Amino acid sequence: MLYSFVLAAVVSVTLSRRVAALPSSFHADHSGPEVLAARQQQPSCLLPSLIQSASSLTGQEPGTKGIKRGQVAATTDRDNFINFCEGQTLTNGQQLAGGSCNGIPMGSLPSAQNMISAVITNPRPGDRLPSGVGFNVTVQTVHLRAGLFANPATNYYTAPQELDVAGDVYGHCHITIQDIGSMTTTTPPDATKFAFFRGIDDAGDGNGLLTARVDGGLPPGVYRACTLIAATTHQPVVMPLAQRGAQDDCTRFEVTGGAISAAGAAEGAKVIGTSGGGSSSNHNANGSGGDSNGAKIILTSGARSNSESSSNAANIILTSGARSSSGSNNTSDSGQQRVQQ
Repeated sequence: MLYSFVLAAVVSVTLSRRVAALPSSFHADHSGPEVLAARQQQPSCLLPSLIQSASSLTGQEPGTKGIKRGQVAATTDRDNFINFCEGQTLTNGQQLAGGSCNGIPMGSLPSAQNMISAVITNPRPGDRLPSGVGFNVTVQTVHLRAGLFANPATNYYTAPQELDVAGDVYGHCHITIQDIGSMTTTTPPDATKFAFFRGIDDAGDGNGLLTARVDGGLPPGVYRACTLIAATTHQPVVMPLAQRGAQDDCTRFEVTGGAISAAGAAEGAKVIGTSGGGSSSNHNANGSGGDSNGAKIILTSGARSNSESSSNAANIILTSGARSSSGSNNTSDSGQQRVQQ
């Protein structure tokens, strides 16, 4: 009896120490750490109460709702694929170019009201940007709790998707830009090749607006910029419904080797008229017609501007022979084109 009592005490202390050593998740809006130990102290097997019976069905059993022609039978496993990766190379937190198998659960799915949506606000579709000049890619998101960015070298796909107390997905956004050759291309670009890639690891402006800076700009070409919205450990975010709007966005734009003209450039962008050409845009620093705040309108020799914008601190730089009918303050810059960042 005494032996059994001592043994039980030793086991209890050992388990307590092991539980205390288990990792916890910390998030800014939690009153304290979300201790994972409580649900991780079980043996390395799936609890019977967590088994989802749907995984044992193909979805094509007679009488099953939703059956339609052309569907295939789903792969089944009565144990929810807990050992699915047996015999395969495990991802184990690494980005393995040769492929791997990841057994980490998908995690928590948001409600339909908390599904992520995004739109790229700069560059705009069809924008023409000067080569070699840095610019911002900006994206407005909703229902993404941005700024949660795990170490991609050691924790790639290592944890399930999680939600904050409001039901929004913890995660971040990546920006990827590829040269697609033409605005009307019908050839999918090579996914292994990209001109620019960046993970945005901050929370942006706190209202869903995120920014990635393309320092030094891009060489001439036609490009597609896309968002890749991910959970904290970089897996693509998972939504609760199949029929929905996309959570990611893409836009196409052009980078030219010379001077350009583009209406409605975003904040800090440049509207440039080429020799003999003209610019008649209503220029707005935020990307729509109206007032221009902090924008630069640059006209080279022989160009003219009919801009009706009311320029607030805008710099309109005219080279030799250029004409402007704008009511803004004009500064002459004889013979030299200037593109300012």
